[in-house]
Amino acid sequence: MLTILITDDQKEEREGIAFLIQELGFPLKVEFSENGKKALQFLQRQSVDILLTDVRMPLMDGLQLTKEALKIQPHLKVILFSGFAEFEYAKTAISLGVSDYLLKPIHVDAFQDTMEKVIQEITKRQQINEASTMTQAYVKKHMLFTLVNGVGDRPSWKGVSIDLPDHYDRMLLLEFEKNFFEHAGPEFESFILSLLETPADYINLNGHQSLLLFPEPNTPSRFSYREIAELVHEGVLETFNLICYVAVNEKPTAIGDLATGLNQLEQLMEYRFFSPDHYVFVENDDSLFYSNDSELSDNVILDSIRENLKNRDIFGVKANIEILCQKYAKQGQFSQLYVKYMFSHLYQEITTNHLDMSEVELNHGIEKIYKAEDIRDIKKIIHEYILRLEEKFTDSESSFHRDIAYIKKYIDEHYAEELSLDSLAAKVYLSPHYLSSIFKKHMGCGLNKYIKNVRMQKAKELLTNTHLKVSDISGSVGYRDVSYFCQNFRDFYGRTPEKFRQFISTGERA
Repeated sequence: MLTILITDDQKEEREGIAFLIQELGFPLKVEFSENGKKALQFLQRQSVDILLTDVRMPLMDGLQLTKEALKIQPHLKVILFSGFAEFEYAKTAISLGVSDYLLKPIHVDAFQDTMEKVIQEITKRQQINEASTMTQAYVKKHMLFTLVNGVGDRPSWKGVSIDLPDHYDRMLLLEFEKNFFEHAGPEFESFILSLLETPADYINLNGHQSLLLFPEPNTPSRFSYREIAELVHEGVLETFNLICYVAVNEKPTAIGDLATGLNQLEQLMEYRFFSPDHYVFVENDDSLFYSNDSELSDNVILDSIRENLKNRDIFGVKANIEILCQKYAKQGQFSQLYVKYMFSHLYQEITTNHLDMSEVELNHGIEKIYKAEDIRDIKKIIHEYILRLEEKFTDSESSFHRDIAYIKKYIDEHYAEELSLDSLAAKVYLSPHYLSSIFKKHMGCGLNKYIKNVRMQKAKELLTNTHLKVSDISGSVGYRDVSYFCQNFRDFYGRTPEKFRQFISTGERA
């Protein structure tokens, strides 16, 4: 509802105008002020759509009030009324930006025409502003989506000015175990933003991930970013009964480095695999690797490392070695001799079974471990051989090109079906984590992104070369939810499917 402020030093005049507004059925909230100074005080406190003021008033006349009021609220519509019809008043009023001028006594028809005109102008301006705001919000999302998907420079959008910050203070990656966004509506974004006490930009990345980008705050928040991450996790759990994992970076990220920042967050999020009871992941968090020393025995950790080595999962090897180091660092009852024995055993597991080493070199490594001053030195020694192992695995990974080629071909032929990391990994007899790792290494993007790229390309071809309905195209490229398909297509190509088809059609005729 619009608000009108009636300003007149005569109470009868104020009440008479309010009565007219009510009788004519105008949807206006009516406020009063008895002089120009009080009207200005009201305008400084509260937003108003229409100012209806008498010209002749004590303390401050209507022209002075208009001049000062438009400084406070530039979009204010001002209607002057007065018993004095002098030309100079009207001329001055027009120069100040007054919308209309009524003469006393106010004629009902003239008053009705004037109010209808002014309300129509305000409504039209609001509609334009809302459309502009929606366009800017959509374009901003598209630009950020483009940046986080690997474009290193700020994209441009013809006819729309978007002010992106030079950097974001922090990034938070949200991840779900299921394809949550296949079923969650657009209100989920509003829900997430309502949990925060500081401004943030939100981007939906795919079916199970979204990103929060926090600009530099104008005022400090009472919550740290880790606490914000915990609020998000708890809010989603309470409202949707689903686990939301959150990864938090530790430093500001330049606008051109958003893709790198997202990659770092995705690597951090991989600790989910090793810490299933951990929901918030922050860099350099000691509790990230080992939360309860009594639950994991050395043999369990070593068995995990053996499985990692079998699957050529270097990331898993490194993470589990870190778990072992953190365990020993936190529990002081272990003797130096025992710790050195365990790591020498681990060293032999790595070198004997996976590296071609002479007995002399093997014994030299064991000797270095036993001569180490502290656990950090032992960790460095082990990591030297992990690097050699990683190089060997890299050199011998040509055999996995065949697996990647098979997965690509399968996706290209079955993009309309439900595809998951687990089902694809089973087809090439690899662990899901290892398939994800080698696919991203060989292709330069994750499996989810590759599947989305294929589906979007197929959708583009169908929109360009056929007359199929958008709903039919959605199902034929693997999206059961049409609105979710349209959202993904718009994020990918910058236009909705309907707009894209119109653009292609217009371009062909031209």
